[in-house]
Amino acid sequence: MRRAAAVALGGLAALLALAGGAGAALLEPVTVTASAPETAIVRTPFKLEVAVEAEAETLAIAAQPLRVLVKLAPECGGSFAGTEGPAALEATLPAPGAGAYSQTVTGKVTAASAGTEVVCAFLDDAQERQFATDTEEEVTVLSRGAARQCAAGRKRLKASKRQLKRLERRIHKVKRQLPHAQGAHRKALAHKLRVLRAHERKVLKRRKAARKAVAACS
Repeated sequence: MRRAAAVALGGLAALLALAGGAGAALLEPVTVTASAPETAIVRTPFKLEVAVEAEAETLAIAAQPLRVLVKLAPECGGSFAGTEGPAALEATLPAPGAGAYSQTVTGKVTAASAGTEVVCAFLDDAQERQFATDTEEEVTVLSRGAARQCAAGRKRLKASKRQLKRLERRIHKVKRQLPHAQGAHRKALAHKLRVLRAHERKVLKRRKAARKAVAACS
């Protein structure tokens, strides 16, 4: 969905030499990655997961338990305190050791208003030393009315797909019969084909409108 923006520990950024000495890339020794659904309903809890990963030795400076702090905001600040709004999720993680570190936090989060919210996730310790952030994940929060419209749109889209499949089978059957029919029977089949084609165009139009409604939800 998006990749975490990892902030290296103060002065701990390292360079990874590329094969053949063609260049170098910045390592990400500590990362925090938030995962959330693309859409949610206002004032209805949704699941949020935050994963913390660190290479060996990179968190040795943090002898205390770590903290995962999350806010939902239109825009993330440079820190948890610098981001507007109340805390959406707070969790304490075990103190890291010398080896690699891997922890996952899962919780229920509620958005107070409709709109696009950025999941602002921060990793720090009790001394408020910040080790990593993730400000890439976004959630589209729908009003309850909009959520009902989206559900109705999905229902119409599903129904139109079923109708089109049935119409395609019937049209195919008539087209197979038409070359072998004669006289009144041929006329009747040709009329039936025109009716089926007209019905198909109407269903295609409904499907297009339903697709637009569903696309607006995500």
